[in-house]
Amino acid sequence: MRKTLALLIVVALVAVLPAEAGWDEGVAAFTKKDYKAAAAEFQTLVEQQPESYRIQYMLGATLQRLGRKEEALNHLTKAYDLNPNDLSVKLELGKAYFSSRRYQEVARLLDTVEVGSLPASHRSALYQMRGEAKLKVGNDSAAYRDFRELAKLNPSDSDIQYKYGAVALKADQMEAALGALDSAVRADPSDVDKKVTYANALLRKARSTQNKDQKKITYLKASELAAAATQADGSFDNLMLHMSAQLGAGQYTEAVTTGERAAAKNPRDWIVPFYIGQAYTSSGRFQQALQPLNKALELAGAQDQKRVWTQIGFAHEKLKNYSDSISAYQNAGDQAAVARVQKNEQIAQENQAIEAENERIEQLQEEARRLEEQMKELEEGGDGGI
Repeated sequence: MRKTLALLIVVALVAVLPAEAGWDEGVAAFTKKDYKAAAAEFQTLVEQQPESYRIQYMLGATLQRLGRKEEALNHLTKAYDLNPNDLSVKLELGKAYFSSRRYQEVARLLDTVEVGSLPASHRSALYQMRGEAKLKVGNDSAAYRDFRELAKLNPSDSDIQYKYGAVALKADQMEAALGALDSAVRADPSDVDKKVTYANALLRKARSTQNKDQKKITYLKASELAAAATQADGSFDNLMLHMSAQLGAGQYTEAVTTGERAAAKNPRDWIVPFYIGQAYTSSGRFQQALQPLNKALELAGAQDQKRVWTQIGFAHEKLKNYSDSISAYQNAGDQAAVARVQKNEQIAQENQAIEAENERIEQLQEEARRLEEQMKELEEGGDGGI
């Protein structure tokens, strides 16, 4: 962006060159990046002609490159006041505002630029700087529009597509974000950060998708990207990203394996055994889920323990350990679940009583049948003796 804006300065200089002595020397020094020499020439000129916006402009641009931000801003502001319609002055002043973190002024100033009048490369520089400034002031929707245009101008630039995808996510433009991040990863498949961001975006998409088939497809895509990321960088965060995607995709056995790798990286984080417990409960292995869930309970803080207690309550409920399930749900503060389990326990007890009564009736019926057979045998034996 800075190189492109510097080109605009050179173009402006070539277009109209003042004839004052020292101007050519200043421009030559500026072009050679000898900014100290250029600043000396332009300082002399500005003292002689303070009303020349071009000289104020060049001195400000030179001081900006020397890191003398406040002085640069002062001279560029004077240049703008003298000629507020000059495009090069606006862009250089915008850059000075940006380097001074005056982002609101950047956005306000660059909003006055007629973008369509700029060449494509210059439009890219403007969209990028203005978009970044609008991000800084929290105007995500306006930043999104600038980065969308920037991405259109640079469809094969992986970094620009990546930035556009990240901004689109921030602005809740999910489909645009996914398209841009996919383009970024395809253009630069070796970049782990791009894969991680894309995978996280897919997880967000999957969680909000109602269609079960589409949800699973999206989770599977996220799992594929996360797997590639962990191969390149097996960090704890990347492993947890992969595990989250695997859980969503129904890859429960694989999720346990990934969780064990994550636990080796960070054995004190409660979320790892919690996710392992979730993997076991999701695959119907409720007894196996209890050990990692109890481990998570030991590691979790008070607020997170409620989540763990809920999962423990669920596992015990499925195992029909009603008293343990009720106790866990009470610890979780889930009274609705407590009431449900109590009702199920009552039904189970009633069913058990009914089954016991049915069994007793069957036994009585069987005993009556045997007695009847014995009486019949006795009767038949008595007849044979007459």
